[in-house]
Amino acid sequence: MSKIPENRAPAKTFHELQKLSVIDSVGYFKNLADILEKTKVTWMQKNLLMKKITLNTAIDLLISSYLVKLLPPATQKLFVVGNGGSAAIAMHTLVDYANAGGLRTHDLFGPPLSSCMANDYGYKNGFAKPIEMFANEGDILFAISSSGKSKNILNACNSALAKKCQVITFSGFSPYNPLRKLGHLNFYVPSTHYGFVECPHQIILHCILDLFVRSNVYEKTIELLG
Repeated sequence: MSKIPENRAPAKTFHELQKLSVIDSVGYFKNLADILEKTKVTWMQKNLLMKKITLNTAIDLLISSYLVKLLPPATQKLFVVGNGGSAAIAMHTLVDYANAGGLRTHDLFGPPLSSCMANDYGYKNGFAKPIEMFANEGDILFAISSSGKSKNILNACNSALAKKCQVITFSGFSPYNPLRKLGHLNFYVPSTHYGFVECPHQIILHCILDLFVRSNVYEKTIELLG
């Protein structure tokens, strides 16, 4: 059997798990739980200084100060962007937040639109350009990138900020990644393994939605129905 090149995904996965001494599911879930517990959040306050807050506080803040403003009859909408595995998380989020959350989500992943933007404006502007075209002040952008360095995600954030949108970032790998400095709320997962970054991102996004539905959607629906 030929040796797997070091830059290939299987090799990266193997070496990351070796580094963490993960050899079975017990070790895998133990590391995942530990990394999720160590997830860090920074909050950009009005004076533009970043303040560290707990994960629980950040989720409560996101629900009460951001998402609640998107409830009908509000006209604001939610954009979510990501590449690869993060794109799958982004698309999952768009569907769930629309279906269970009742929020107006805007999908930028349709092949005709995404290929048009990449062809006409370059891949690095594939999300930035449609955000420039479709976003309005008060809209929300969830920007997901494991490395926090993807140029098209960084450009999407800058485009959203220029349109006075609220930007929420989800990143991992280096604590100094540039994406972590761009959001009003920034969720950072301290791991260099894709699986241990992507899983917490998905868990946190589901947690935000579930608690949002519980406190702002379902109970209000019951009240309206009497």
